[in-house]
Amino acid sequence: MSEATTTTDTLEQHIANNISGETWEVVHYLAMALKADNEGKTEVARTLRDIAMDEAAHGARFKYLAGEVGDLKDEIEKMLAGEEGAYDGKHKGMKQAEAAGEKEVASFFDTAAHDEGRHAAMLRTLLSRYF
Repeated sequence: MSEATTTTDTLEQHIANNISGETWEVVHYLAMALKADNEGKTEVARTLRDIAMDEAAHGARFKYLAGEVGDLKDEIEKMLAGEEGAYDGKHKGMKQAEAAGEKEVASFFDTAAHDEGRHAAMLRTLLSRYF
């Protein structure tokens, strides 16, 4: 995906645009990999996942180099709050999907909510063990 930047963008804008673009690419490549898996195209799926992880590393490095990662304990606490909020939000989405008769979507909201809960537990463990 091309970054939509102009020659008048500041360095900060270029970095922000790249973080945003890389993030979008990660999600899109992984979605394409799911489709490839469902179509039995294992090598295509594996390659798309590899590309997605490269894109994730690019975005992470831009974020790090931009100084957007502060005190590690504070960052983990912020992410913990986000994971807890995501858990609740995904359960709300699950209920809406159930009400709309979208069983597969509801099931995935539930699965994702449990993942968010697991992530929150992992972050709590890090906080108690290392901070």
